[in-house]
Amino acid sequence: MSDSPLPSLSLRSYTKQVHYHKHDFFQLVLPINGHIKIDIDNFSGRVGVGEGVCIAPQEMHYFSAAEVSKFIVADLDTVPINVNDKLQPIFHVDSALQAFLSFAEIQLSQVAHHGHSQMVSLFLALLETSAKAGSVDQRITPVISHIHRDLAQRFTQTELARMAYMGTTQFKTRFKEATGLSLRDYLVKARMEKARALLRNTDTPMLSIALATGYDDVAAFSRRFKAYFGQPPKFYKRK
Repeated sequence: MSDSPLPSLSLRSYTKQVHYHKHDFFQLVLPINGHIKIDIDNFSGRVGVGEGVCIAPQEMHYFSAAEVSKFIVADLDTVPINVNDKLQPIFHVDSALQAFLSFAEIQLSQVAHHGHSQMVSLFLALLETSAKAGSVDQRITPVISHIHRDLAQRFTQTELARMAYMGTTQFKTRFKEATGLSLRDYLVKARMEKARALLRNTDTPMLSIALATGYDDVAAFSRRFKAYFGQPPKFYKRK
């Protein structure tokens, strides 16, 4: 049984030790930092940032993850039809849902209870618009997890291609197939969405947000932010 009334959202982490269990409700696991290794009836592999996995009621699943990884977990009585597919349990997290997950991470880390009803309702509405994932190269999953673990880092095609055991040209192709974006555009998008979530939902100082998203000073960060969203950071700053 779930530890809280259904439906609910929670922020969780796991361990490298493999655990297994089943439950009598649907469970969606959506990585926000790192990836989870999971083994269920019709999938065995890694699920990373930009993806989610739907675990059906009474479906035994084996799972493990690095302790630093974080996940939004939804325990639900029912799920939208577009993610309720035991033959293809992995689904795509689009940009709107990914932005919500950044918001949910902040909100759920600030309170002891599970996500309240308004948050769950918004989550379900966004989930209904998510498309089923295609066949993503599993070598790209840990790369995306590595990127989201510290968005302030300077990443290069060569470094990430080596991590994926690919040549640079192949990596560029596979990365764009997996994310829909070039590495440069993906990094800008991930950094800007994280910055907007921090601005909207926390009192984090502007300089700290700039540093956390890979910018050495507020001016450079503000220019990039305005170019991306059409509004300066102060437009979104929490009052």
